[in-house]
Amino acid sequence: MRKNPVFSNIQTGEAYYDNVEDRASYKGVCVKTFIFLGITVLVAALVAFYLPQIIASENFMAFYVMLAVASIVGFISVIVGRVKESAAKYAGVIYSVCEGMFVGCISAICQELVSNSVFIAVFSTLIIFLVMLALYSTGILRVGSTFRKICMAMGFGAIALVLFTIIAGIWMKDAQYFTLMIAVEIFLLVYGSITLCLNFNEADVIVKSGASKDAEWCVALGLIVSLIYIYVEVLRLVILLAKNRD
Repeated sequence: MRKNPVFSNIQTGEAYYDNVEDRASYKGVCVKTFIFLGITVLVAALVAFYLPQIIASENFMAFYVMLAVASIVGFISVIVGRVKESAAKYAGVIYSVCEGMFVGCISAICQELVSNSVFIAVFSTLIIFLVMLALYSTGILRVGSTFRKICMAMGFGAIALVLFTIIAGIWMKDAQYFTLMIAVEIFLLVYGSITLCLNFNEADVIVKSGASKDAEWCVALGLIVSLIYIYVEVLRLVILLAKNRD
């Protein structure tokens, strides 16, 4: 499970900026999110392109070390970027590069296993994003203390489910274990989807409070974390369903 490590540790600022150009805006959040997304996609495409050559060289140890380091550095960069707004821009770039390496690898592998799996995952992630944005913007889903508590409970529940799944694999039959895996993946996907509402709420808060432009990078980082998480979970679900069909 790739969990969004920080939800709402953003500094909205008590002081309002007199100059409109110095204030955070929805447009600024969108632009910065696309910058992070563009970096991720570019790195992922390069890694996916060169992955066959890496495999052919049989230098698997270096490959595994690279992915491990990228995962650790990526996780740390998110924590730093979400805690310290002034560092969010640089931490977001580092995270995007690291996650691009990870996403590129798993996308290339999954595409080999299941044709069109990457397209399905990308399309599904876009649909989930648009649906959650519509639910939030229309007020159907409201982010309050209860909603945040539910999200936190689901986060701990997701960790518990993953650990239980690992242990259950030892004694459960294949059919039962597969059903459990599907149920867990759906839960993780739902969990990832509702975290988008927290990101949307953050964008609302920084814009309405007149926060600095640095806050835009912080929210954009949170959004890209949620989007990558959802993409990976959709990809995993597609592979599981395809495996069961075969």
